[in-house]
Amino acid sequence: MKMKIIIILVIFIVILIFSYSIMNKEEINYSILGDKELFSNNIISKNFSDLIYDELDKENNFGFYSKDFIFDNARIIDIINDIKDNKSIDGFHIQNMLKRTNILILNVGENEIYYKLSTVNDDENRIFKYLDEVFDDYLLLLDIIKRYNDGKIIVLGYYNNTNDKHNDKYYKYMNNMIYRYCKNHDLLYIDSFEILNNNSDYLTNNTPTYVTNEGNLALFNKIYNKINKLYLHKNY
Repeated sequence: MKMKIIIILVIFIVILIFSYSIMNKEEINYSILGDKELFSNNIISKNFSDLIYDELDKENNFGFYSKDFIFDNARIIDIINDIKDNKSIDGFHIQNMLKRTNILILNVGENEIYYKLSTVNDDENRIFKYLDEVFDDYLLLLDIIKRYNDGKIIVLGYYNNTNDKHNDKYYKYMNNMIYRYCKNHDLLYIDSFEILNNNSDYLTNNTPTYVTNEGNLALFNKIYNKINKLYLHKNY
């Protein structure tokens, strides 16, 4: 009789501890920020960021998914000003989004680099100098984001969307600077160039190039597996 009581008591305690851990597990609030193009184009059936949401939504502690602050042709300085001005979309302010978000995916600057490389005839030195200036803006943006956000920030590197391999060196140069910064500041860097530009099935063959369904799924698998392993603590 005493043994039955002990077993029932142990089961009750285990259930109580399990329930308490679920109730007190940090809410997952997931947001994307920056250029709209990579997060949404007419070629892919369902964007990688939405696929990530589908998986996160299965978690008991999922809170919200915000894609309110992605914009067409967004420049880095535009996002900086939006944060400084606390831009509001349907009453939802960007600073509030950043404060509440604990998984943030950032992708911005692709359009301005593409414009520079595809429409302006400059020598290499001037282009590298321009990229240094873009990187300075990028660091300012990350600094402002971190003032409001203490969650996990996932930074997507740039892929070459000019359909010109001659420009690879510029994207690699920019990505290397971003990678080194992320490594030294506890940010997760995803190398979009390595994922997309090294597989002919992952990008269209026009100019500018767009991510295909296959490339979109490759981005999803890479990013979501990282989220699982590092943030949700699941092993894959």
